[in-house]
Amino acid sequence: MSVSFDENTENFIKARSAAGGISIGPAVVIKTDSKKISPTAISEEEIESNKEKFCAARDLLIHELQKMRGGLQDKSTSEIIEAQQQIIKDPEIEKSVFEIIEKKSLSVDFAVYETFSYFIEQLKESGSELFRQRIIDLENIRDQYVSKVCDHDVEVSIPDNAILIGSKISPTELVSFYEQGASGLVLEKGGITSHAVIIAKSLGIPCLINAEKITKKIKSGDSIILDGNEGGIVVNPSEKILNDYAEKIKGVKVSVRSDHTNEFETMDGYPFKLMANVEFEAELPRVAENNAQGIGLLRTESLLFGKKLRKDIEDQEAFYTAMLENVSGPVTIRLFDIGGDKNARRPYKEANPFLGWRGIRLLLDEKNLLRSQLKAILTIAGKYPGRVKLLVPMVSVVNEIDLIRGEIEKMQGTLLSSGIPIDEDLPIGIMVEVPSVALSSFHFAKKVDFLSIGSNDLTQYTLAVDRGNEKIHNLFQHYHPSVLKLISMTVKGAKKADVNVSVCGELAGDEVGAACLMGLGINELSMVPNSLPEIYDLLSSRNRNNLVELANKAVDLSSSEELEELFREWKDQTA
Repeated sequence: MSVSFDENTENFIKARSAAGGISIGPAVVIKTDSKKISPTAISEEEIESNKEKFCAARDLLIHELQKMRGGLQDKSTSEIIEAQQQIIKDPEIEKSVFEIIEKKSLSVDFAVYETFSYFIEQLKESGSELFRQRIIDLENIRDQYVSKVCDHDVEVSIPDNAILIGSKISPTELVSFYEQGASGLVLEKGGITSHAVIIAKSLGIPCLINAEKITKKIKSGDSIILDGNEGGIVVNPSEKILNDYAEKIKGVKVSVRSDHTNEFETMDGYPFKLMANVEFEAELPRVAENNAQGIGLLRTESLLFGKKLRKDIEDQEAFYTAMLENVSGPVTIRLFDIGGDKNARRPYKEANPFLGWRGIRLLLDEKNLLRSQLKAILTIAGKYPGRVKLLVPMVSVVNEIDLIRGEIEKMQGTLLSSGIPIDEDLPIGIMVEVPSVALSSFHFAKKVDFLSIGSNDLTQYTLAVDRGNEKIHNLFQHYHPSVLKLISMTVKGAKKADVNVSVCGELAGDEVGAACLMGLGINELSMVPNSLPEIYDLLSSRNRNNLVELANKAVDLSSSEELEELFREWKDQTA
């Protein structure tokens, strides 16, 4: 049964899909506004009791998280909860809180609030999307701490099949509400890489983000249809729409997760590769379940944010080894793609971190960080010859390639002189994330072994849209024709240099994007593991000529809306 709704449907609210699926249930509006805590002076006699309150609150939070983690079956969700425990246990938190209590004679609630607010500001200054998405986690830990030291815990009642509606939500809140029966999540804010979205996907909860002013449009108790596939919700739907969706849920077919026994090729025999984007070890089972042909993008920033600052070469080697041992096919390891925050030894605040000291720019200055990662990657590549590829982020000028190659060659020489084998044919590639690389792709491609298009950043820089800014999220259109034109130019330049091009951004895991990319001549796509079955079904059920025809028309359009309409017509005609 085909059921869908659009802006013409009564009580329809459009939002961005972050996790697919359909859920029907009552709305529960989650109030998450943080209360600003003002400094309150305490006497010298009250210092010890305030410190004791902090320790008691910390022990209680750790206990609650441990209990929650023990009841979880999903490893990735469990690891995120564990990461929160590690943040709470961080001795730097206690040190800062105690200093404020002892030296400034201020109350524990303000000391906690001030300490976490300081770390939150550090993350806000980062040019890393990953780090910025973790702000919600720290805000929630801060607010839980404050509630506990003030003894103001508030219980929220969650009915079965509840659809959670909020401006933001923490991992611990989401897991708790899920255990009580929540079956869907709609957020005003958030991003695809936020912990709440990662957990929603892991738990199989349909999730929408960037639902503008949703907490004002919906009240607790409203009947909701959440369609994570279509990207929208219906509030208090009619009996007919309810019945239609109830039938649709009953008729949902099992995904072809384990049915990729055929070749990865179009109907007329044109081959393609579908790879997985991976950040955590816990994602590896889904990589195998969805029959990925390798890891097309291994993000390594989690080594710098989590249980501890895992810069140690041994820790890195263990992480890379786990990836190679648990998946088949090649693994493309991206160097740390982080931005410049206050801890990055910069004496000034960057006005625009996304245009500043990040990616390869930071690594070429932070030589110790770069060389430790290169040593770990090159050592592992020597143990798994032919399987590791090295990817360099945020390249914008050709000279950066010469500099990074110089560092790689020096490290390879060091390893060889120490008797450590290396992969002398290790492929080295760069991310195509900024227009300068796309526009001059031939000159960049001549210096590397492959190009990998990061469509998220390429879209951001092409359309001048901060992809983490909810106020302009509607302008972040990753299959805007202008982006496709830059991708087409990249392909032509790379082809002239006889270099392969892949795509590892969100565009690759979208049906519209995947079809256009294949039509433009890119036959290697990397995406979140759960997107693999849908993209496989689409590409394997079309002829290459169909895809080329779509792409040729797409690049001549003027808007994403026109492209969406073109794709709908094309999909119906070629089905």
